Amino acid sequence: MTPEEHLYWIIDQAGNQQVSDIHIHPNDGIWLLTADKLSHYEDPAVQIPEREILEWLKINHPDDEDGNEFDPFGERGHSSEAFDTGTWRVRGTFRKSVGGHSCTFRLIPADVPHVEKLDLPQQLQDVVKRSSGLLLVEGPTGSGKTTAIAALIDLINRTTAQHIYLIEQPIEFVHTPKESMFTQREIGIHAPDYATAIEDALRSKPNVILIGEMLNPATARAALHAATTGHLVITTAHAGSVVEALDGFIGQFTADEQPQIRSRLGQSLIGVMVQRLVPKIGGGKVPARELMFNDLNMQELISKGDLHMMRAQLESTRDSFSMEESLAQLVKDEKITVETAQANTKSAAILEDKLRGLGIR
Repeated sequence: MTPEEHLYWIIDQAGNQQVSDIHIHPNDGIWLLTADKLSHYEDPAVQIPEREILEWLKINHPDDEDGNEFDPFGERGHSSEAFDTGTWRVRGTFRKSVGGHSCTFRLIPADVPHVEKLDLPQQLQDVVKRSSGLLLVEGPTGSGKTTAIAALIDLINRTTAQHIYLIEQPIEFVHTPKESMFTQREIGIHAPDYATAIEDALRSKPNVILIGEMLNPATARAALHAATTGHLVITTAHAGSVVEALDGFIGQFTADEQPQIRSRLGQSLIGVMVQRLVPKIGGGKVPARELMFNDLNMQELISKGDLHMMRAQLESTRDSFSMEESLAQLVKDEKITVETAQANTKSAAILEDKLRGLGIR
C-alpha cells in the first residue's frame, strides 16, 4: 500500500471500533482513545512508520509555484488540517516532538447529524431562526461543540434559504447545499486570519456567519460588528460556564475598551450554550449543558460588568438553565450516576439542591 492507503486503512479500522482519536508517536506506535479510555495498539501489522506520515504530508502539500518546499510544521512547530478518507472526515494535528514527529487524528462523522439526534434544546433550535445577533457555543476540547454547531447550521440549511458563510481552521464538516447556499473558507488556505475573513464575509451579503474560534480581540471585535449589522453570528470558545464565557470574551480587551465592549455585547448577544460530555450509564457519553438566553436583566448585568450576579439570574430567566440543573435531570432520567454529576459540577451545594428538588436526595 502507498503511505496514503496505509494511513486511511488504519483510520477506517479504528473508526469501525468506535475510536474517537488516534495518536501516532515516534518509537511508541499507535494509541487509541475510545470513550475516554486510552489503549496501546499492539498489533505490529497496524503500525505506521514516521516516514510514511512525513511522506503523506509531502504528497498532499507539494512545493509552491516558486519551488519552495512546504513545511507542514511552520514556525510554531505544529499544524492542523482536515481531510477525507472516503469513509471518514478527519482532523489531523501534526507536531514536532522529542524523538521525531507525532500526530493526532480525530474522527468526524461523514454526515452532519440532525439536531434531534443530538437532543439539542428546542429553544436553541428556535434562536437560529433569528436574523441577527451573537450566539456563543462553549465547552472544553472534545465536548462536541463543533458537532452541535454543524447540526444547527444543517437545521438552517434544511429549513430556510440563507447565505451561510463558514470560517474555520480547519474545515471539519463539509456541508451540502439544500435550501441554503454556502461559502466555506479555511484560515491559512483561503484567508490569512479570522478578522480578514470576517471583513470579506461582510462584503459578501451573508445571512449567517460561523466563526470557528474566537482567538483574539480582533476576531471578537469583528464578530461583534457583524452581529450588530444584521447578521446571525455563531462562534465558539473553551469556557466551562456561561459566566466564564462572557468574562473571557470581555477580558480579551483592554480596561479602557471594556465598557464599550460590554455595552455592545449586551445589546447583540442572543445567548450562550456551554456543553460537556459526561460518562453515560451503560457506556458512551451524554451531553450536559448550561444555557443562557439574553433578556433585559441579563443585558444590564453584562453592560455593568456584574457577571458575578449572573448565576442567580440564570435560575430565573425563561428557557435558561444551569449545568447543575442539567446534571440533576440526567440523574433523574437514569442516564448518569449521582457520582458522575458530582464529578462534573462546580457547585456541589447547588447540585445537591437540584437533586433534592427532583426527589433524588
